[in-house]
Amino acid sequence: MRYKELFDSVNKYCYRKEPIYFEAIADLEELRKDLTKLDDTKHLFGIVKPFLIKWGRMGRVVGRDGLDWRGLGEGLRSSEKDFGNLRKERFQTVDFEVDRISDSITNIYGKLDPLPYLGSPTTISKTLHLLNPEIFVMWDKDIRKGYKKKNSRIRNNPEGYLEFLKETQKLIRNALNDCKRETGKELDEIETEIRSKHKNITLAKIIDEYNYRGAHPSG
Repeated sequence: MRYKELFDSVNKYCYRKEPIYFEAIADLEELRKDLTKLDDTKHLFGIVKPFLIKWGRMGRVVGRDGLDWRGLGEGLRSSEKDFGNLRKERFQTVDFEVDRISDSITNIYGKLDPLPYLGSPTTISKTLHLLNPEIFVMWDKDIRKGYKKKNSRIRNNPEGYLEFLKETQKLIRNALNDCKRETGKELDEIETEIRSKHKNITLAKIIDEYNYRGAHPSG
C-alpha cells in the first residue's frame, strides 16, 4: 500500500464520531496497566458497554438483558499475564510470529469467544482495542469478508483474528516503508509524525479507519 493511499482514505473518514472513542480510551488508561483491577460495574457497565452502544453501534447486541458481563470480566481479569506480554509492544514492530505474542493474543481472544453475543468477533475486537489500542485492531463482518479474500485463514476464531492482525500489519508497514523511501525518514520518526497529526491515535486505529472506509464507503 502506498502511504498517500492510506492517508487519503483515512482523512476522508477520520474523527467523524471520535469524541466517544477518545473518552473511553482515556477513561481506561489506568486499567490498561493491570487488568486484575478491572471492576465490572465501573469499567464494563460504566465505560465499555456505553462505548459499544454509542460508538460501536451495537445496541441490539450488548443492550440485551441477561448477557454474561460477569464472564467477560472474569475472562479479562484472568488474562492479565497475556495482556502483560503485549503491553510494551507497538503495532509497527511487534512480531506476531513469536510464540509469546501469538499465544497471548489467541489466549485472550479464546477466553472471550465462548460468551454469547459478548463473544461475537466484532464485540471482542472492539473491547480488546480499548484495553490495548496499540495492538488490537477492530473488525466487523464486512471488514473480515474483504480480508478473507486475501487470506483464507482469516476466520471468526482466535487463530483467524491473529491472521487478520498479520495482514493489517503488512499494510501499515508497506505504507510506512513507502514514506521512508520518499522522505528518507526512519520508521519511528514517521510513526511519531503520524500520531502527532492524528491526536495520538495508534497505528492499529489508523488501519481501522482505512479498513472501515474501504468496507463501508458510504458509512
